[in-house]
Amino acid sequence: MGCLKPPRSAGRPHALAFLADELAKLLERLTPDVVVVETPFAARHPGAALALAETRGALLAALGRWGGEVVEYEPAKVKAAVVGYGRAEKQQVGFVVRQRLGLDTIPPEDAADALALALCHLAYATAPR
Repeated sequence: MGCLKPPRSAGRPHALAFLADELAKLLERLTPDVVVVETPFAARHPGAALALAETRGALLAALGRWGGEVVEYEPAKVKAAVVGYGRAEKQQVGFVVRQRLGLDTIPPEDAADALALALCHLAYATAPR
């Protein structure tokens, strides 16, 4: 687990390119069967919403070039699948992720969110239909 972080000195276009390039390298190295992403949520601050949308767009473009299966889940669905409550707090998600994966410590929030997405997809992908 980990987080992709562009250099602090990178301007927004370079930061987005960095993130897309790093994701492409990860996809090539890890050759996943599927990539799971979170659907956008309503941000309280317009600037944060714009930054999130730009980042999401850059990453979705990289996933589009990759061409594999991409599955999206809403944040409440992820929380419900992992914690059992769709309005769980981030701390609760991190705690449950740590417990379910047998980690020594609670992962950083972004990593915990990504791991929760994976656990959510595992739950839905293996559920009887």
